[in-house]
Amino acid sequence: MVHLVSSDKERLLALGRVLGFQPRWLQYKPLKDPDTGVRVEAWHWDVVGEKLKLLDAT
Repeated sequence: MVHLVSSDKERLLALGRVLGFQPRWLQYKPLKDPDTGVRVEAWHWDVVGEKLKLLDAT
């Protein structure tokens, strides 16, 4: 399993459209900025199984 993570929700959704991911699969989880320790908005998809092959193709 891999996580596709971004603080740019629209950019992540655009990638998801290319890969055939459903927007409802997108998960919200604020993450700490490693430089400042401040939590920032972030979204991610958990990618498993056949969907992993799509990432290899791109």
